[in-house]
Amino acid sequence: MFVELEKLLNRGDVVAVAISGGKDSVCLLHYLNANCKKVGYSLCAINVEHGIRGIDSINDSNFVKSFCESLNVPLYCYSVDAPKHSQENGLSIEESARILRYECFYDLLNKKLCTKIATAHHLLDNAESVLFNVFRGTGIRGASGITQNFNDQIIRPFLTVKREQIDQYVNDFNLPFVTDQTNFDDDYTRNAIRHKVIPVIEQLFPNATESIKRFSDLARLDDEFITQTAQDLLGRDGQTFYINLPCHKAVFSRACILALKGLGVQKDWEKTHIDGVYSLCEKQNGASVNLPKGIVAVKENERIVFYKPTTNSSEILPFSLGKHLFNGQTITLKRVEGNVDLKSGLFIDYDKVPKTAVIRTFKVGDEFKKFGGGTKSLGDYFTDLKIPKRLRETLPLLVDGNTVYAIFGVAISDLSKVDENTKNIVKLL
Repeated sequence: MFVELEKLLNRGDVVAVAISGGKDSVCLLHYLNANCKKVGYSLCAINVEHGIRGIDSINDSNFVKSFCESLNVPLYCYSVDAPKHSQENGLSIEESARILRYECFYDLLNKKLCTKIATAHHLLDNAESVLFNVFRGTGIRGASGITQNFNDQIIRPFLTVKREQIDQYVNDFNLPFVTDQTNFDDDYTRNAIRHKVIPVIEQLFPNATESIKRFSDLARLDDEFITQTAQDLLGRDGQTFYINLPCHKAVFSRACILALKGLGVQKDWEKTHIDGVYSLCEKQNGASVNLPKGIVAVKENERIVFYKPTTNSSEILPFSLGKHLFNGQTITLKRVEGNVDLKSGLFIDYDKVPKTAVIRTFKVGDEFKKFGGGTKSLGDYFTDLKIPKRLRETLPLLVDGNTVYAIFGVAISDLSKVDENTKNIVKLL
């Protein structure tokens, strides 16, 4: 058995081998221990007892301790309650065990007790994972199977190694191991795929696991390309994400998922959500769909925008000079003197604004008098300027009653404009 460890490990790495006591992980620990001086890394081990099999599970952990001691390999032990996690989160015990196990892995990494975690996934594991995902209706990412090097932290040195090669290595070195009886329980979906589905496939296609590996590698390349294209396409403005149209659905779908993740939705989205957002491409401006965790996607001209709405602020500030914190943003009313380039910003005639004016956000009934005359409802004026609805209720307004004298960052009313008689000029920032 030969594995190109130099492609996965660097000199000075501290590798923690995930060991359950089973044949695969025992083989991995022994193999990495035998090659650590040649490659230049140091070794430790991590064992996670999942709380699933009672005393048998505890005995397996005790075996792991003895085996690590025989190799003089330091061991870090964790104990978790996968059945409880499964019940509390509505997950299968398999999924809960995996989640908790990886939490332990990352705890070790975050504490800087190791630089990499090595797991004993092999060629058959990859085939099992690909088929499992395909049968569940996966996209191309799920068809990518197991990665050999994830974020340069989780590595799978045996991913190209056949099951038979591991068996031979264990026999050659007469390595002890324990057998987890749940591995033979076909009530677990992955076990059923391994014991019932893959053997039938291999009768028809003897090299099926290698072929599935080639397929998953190609799928991963395609997935990486689509993901990179989607990342390049996805725009961001603060906590708002947007996708410019037109856009191919494959790239659009991936960009949509990236936007949701950017807004905090890591796994609650479904295909129906993505399809709903994509349907906005053919709808009129302003059409929207609601997404998990209060996120909204809306069509704004030639883009789809993702955002989390904020409630219309009831905050009201008196009209006064200076710097103010309003609705989470800083606004400034600054007196200026001398020659002023009125095209360089928004300026008002301070004396034309009633002293009873206030700073607040949009209300139904607000009116705005444009430069040159003509009064319109503020809502219609926003529509004329194509200001999205999601922004209208966040813009600070200088208002007296329902008369708008200025829209910060947008426009000055004809009622407060600077003219040749203006004595006090104030700039709005």
